[in-house]
Amino acid sequence: MDRFRLFALSVLLLIPTTLRAATFPCKPCAGVRLDVAAPASQESPAATAPENTATPTTTTTSGTATTPSEIAALLPKVSRLEPGSPLYVAWDVPLDGTASPSAEELQTLRQAGATPWLSLVFRTPSPLAQNSARLQGELRAAAEIAGRAPKGTWFQVVWRPEGAETAEPAATEYAFLLKRAAVTLTGAHDDAQVATQPLAPDVTALEALYNEEIAAYLEALVLRPGPAEALEAALDAVEQRLDPGRAVVLDALPFPTPPADVLAEAARSATRGFDMTLFRSPALPPDAARPLALLALELAGDLSWDPESSPQGAPESWAFVRGKDLALRLIVRAPEGANALDLHFNDPGLRRPARFPFEPGRVVPPSGQVTATGLDLHIEGPGRVTVLGLERATAEEREGISQKVTVAEQREMPVEEILRRLQAFEDAQDRKLDHYSATNTTHLRFQPAAGSQTFEATLQGPFFFSDTGTDWAWETLFVNGVKWRGKKLPEIPLIQPEKAAAVPLQIHFTKQYRYRLRGTERIGDRDAWVVDFAPAGPGETGKLYQGTVWVDRQLYARLRTRAVQTGLEGEVISNEETMEYSPVDAQGRPVPWSADSYVMPLRLVAQQILSVVNATTVVERETLLSDVRINAPDFEERRAEVAQSDVTMVRDTDRGLRYLVKDDSGERVVKEGFDQNKLFLAGGVFYDDALDFPLPLGGVNYFSFDFKGTGNQLNAFFAGALLTVNAAQPRLFGSRFDFGGDLFAIAFPFTDTVFSQDRELKDQAVKNRPASLGLKLGRPLGNFTRLSLEYDVLAQNYSDTEDTADDFVLPSDNLTSSVELGMSYSRAGYGLSARGSYSRRSQWDFWGLPDNPDWTPDKKDFLRWQARASKNWYLPRFQKVGAEIDYAGGSDLDRFSKYQFGFFGGTRVHGYQTNRVRAEEAWAAHMTYGFEIGELLRLDAVADAAWATDEATGLDNELLGGVGVAGTFIGPWQTVVNLDVGAPVAGPDSGFVLYIVFLKLFH
Repeated sequence: MDRFRLFALSVLLLIPTTLRAATFPCKPCAGVRLDVAAPASQESPAATAPENTATPTTTTTSGTATTPSEIAALLPKVSRLEPGSPLYVAWDVPLDGTASPSAEELQTLRQAGATPWLSLVFRTPSPLAQNSARLQGELRAAAEIAGRAPKGTWFQVVWRPEGAETAEPAATEYAFLLKRAAVTLTGAHDDAQVATQPLAPDVTALEALYNEEIAAYLEALVLRPGPAEALEAALDAVEQRLDPGRAVVLDALPFPTPPADVLAEAARSATRGFDMTLFRSPALPPDAARPLALLALELAGDLSWDPESSPQGAPESWAFVRGKDLALRLIVRAPEGANALDLHFNDPGLRRPARFPFEPGRVVPPSGQVTATGLDLHIEGPGRVTVLGLERATAEEREGISQKVTVAEQREMPVEEILRRLQAFEDAQDRKLDHYSATNTTHLRFQPAAGSQTFEATLQGPFFFSDTGTDWAWETLFVNGVKWRGKKLPEIPLIQPEKAAAVPLQIHFTKQYRYRLRGTERIGDRDAWVVDFAPAGPGETGKLYQGTVWVDRQLYARLRTRAVQTGLEGEVISNEETMEYSPVDAQGRPVPWSADSYVMPLRLVAQQILSVVNATTVVERETLLSDVRINAPDFEERRAEVAQSDVTMVRDTDRGLRYLVKDDSGERVVKEGFDQNKLFLAGGVFYDDALDFPLPLGGVNYFSFDFKGTGNQLNAFFAGALLTVNAAQPRLFGSRFDFGGDLFAIAFPFTDTVFSQDRELKDQAVKNRPASLGLKLGRPLGNFTRLSLEYDVLAQNYSDTEDTADDFVLPSDNLTSSVELGMSYSRAGYGLSARGSYSRRSQWDFWGLPDNPDWTPDKKDFLRWQARASKNWYLPRFQKVGAEIDYAGGSDLDRFSKYQFGFFGGTRVHGYQTNRVRAEEAWAAHMTYGFEIGELLRLDAVADAAWATDEATGLDNELLGGVGVAGTFIGPWQTVVNLDVGAPVAGPDSGFVLYIVFLKLFH
């Protein structure tokens, strides 16, 4: 054989190594299938089945082995095999506890030189979805068997549903069972190798099965015997299209007579494309065990079929070449009655022929002669089948080929295998984790789409997780870090998105998600696979997720999951959750990452974007678990104790969070829905220098998420001098559009003053009493962006003051119509917004002093635009740092359409009074730092700066500065009191602005 052929052959040998992970360490491989299992019980799997029940044994005659235990006793008598050699012994194992193999029996079989092939028989009836409890019982039994199986054991997933034992299983259901079983087995046994049940060699049926994405969940596809044409078509479909490189097993051929023919039949199956062949036999006599042992002993390793090495002179022969040294192993079936064989090999590099005996008695070794054309070999008394070995003499070529093998064996792990290992890790953890308790701390932070001002509510209490339900108990409430002192917590509306139709990274009956391996990344001190997931296709219905999971590259545990829910409707227009995982022990103490630790989701950071009465509200939710106790013996006792108390409790149900309330008997029951309507008593005072006197606030605030069962949202605040009403429909005609309107009116006018060169022009002061009505339409774009369209009508009513000059012409009372287009983006504490509007007044005659340069007919209509960016950082102990940058500008603006910096202005500077300073263009920056004092008082220090430009009043990038303090505390009768006081520190203003308001929840 020349060097080119050696190189070509070495490449050919490497192909199986790179495409498949050397699933079967031999060529050909074979085993025996025994009929030893008792019939599967018709009862449900027994959860308390004995762990070490031995397989039934049968009395043997003449050394014949009929059980795995007897085969273990027989093999050392016929051969000297290494433990776990590739001689496969298969038998059915029912999962009802009637014939479960013990760890000792399996280990004894392995030590004798065989590899157990356990055909796990599932009996759960179809449909599986309606018999999940039965299936879970059988999966638990399979996990127990796998947990005590030795290394290298094969597990075959066989489904014989009660009432349909002979029917061909539906592809969807069997695929679901196969994946669930594979995950369970892999989680219970690190080295588990999973095979399908014997499937019909039908290409259409195989295509249907592979369409369920089973490839990553098995190490071998198993076919049952059939017509040669059907087997060939099935093998070709698997290798070329369905699952290239997948090991294929033939299960099971009748054990041939004479037994020596098992060598030839195994070789024939290998050359047809089967990686292993099982032969069915009710018993295994020594003369049948010997040829199987020879295959496992002499044809083990990285061998491949090499038809070009078959010799002349043998009607039937199969040559297999070994990758590491290109040595040959040859199986020859002699003609009937042949006394000798003369073989000729066309390769002069072959040396040292050997004959491997497998029958009692001495065999005559072969004699050979190297010629110019190859090697001639003479074999006396070949018998029915002869097994030969030949070596090659070229050490240099062996070394070069060995180096090529080393390089080619490297391969990248596919995403499907990563998912299977992740699912297996989690399945194994779920089986050892019965329940756990913890202290749950949930921070709910509310803020506008862009802006640094927030409101925070923190709930804290015991948390209980088990198969019977997940419960929260809320014992403590903090409002902006101030502890609620009431005996009973107010019922907080449980605004939440609808439950997802299916969660990612789990096994489903239908294809819900697609996955993509993006690469690797480092999370903390752990290396991680980065896997993206998304709904399977645009036609996928229901609420699903898209996002990323970071999987530990060593343990295959989750490190982090980030997901965005799709298909949302109603008031929740976006929902993103990020889960952080940490390893702990049973007492909740941090421990190193290992398979023995519990990997728990101890931190959840979520962001929801809500459409509340047409305003975009961002809710950031941070949930922390502490004081974790896993499988504590007093778990149920502690949960019952909390349930018997008067604390507020909620439960995670299939429909989302629901309150757990006590019925007439004192038992906790799930309460559907929550109180959609809230009525507050409101009171307070507002003052700045633009008012003639402090403005008292006293009235009520009514809010409804579902006004009179219509699905509409309503908020009405009436405080005598002030009225605001907002109404919205978050699902306009069942779409993702929201539509609504708002009304604003105030009984007392504000004084509108003018400053020029830091001097107040009192002779130009006017009073203005505004009122407005608006219509709003909004729709989310993607997951974090919302687009809005608004139409407003603003009524302006002007009057003079005591200081207004006699020749000052008042502006025309008018209706100003505005159309505004806005967009906002919110994610991870960052907020961005931009909006632009066009406005036109119904009437706009000359106003001001004679020759007023600020009035022109062109300013009857005008344009305004604004942009805002903000970020909030939350620190321990209710501390918060906020930063915000604003820009405002416009075209054709005048005194009454320019930007203002007062309390109700869009570019507020603390301390600046309403209508005192205005600008055509402004940049602004805001910083806040908040903290709590002794759980009694919340304070936020505020610093504002704006750089204003206004040609008419002489402002040229003028610095306007203000500082303030905002605070929260709980007043008498459980009233929530908010205050805001500010004073200017730079620019043309003085004095202060004060706002105090209290809220008392009545209903």
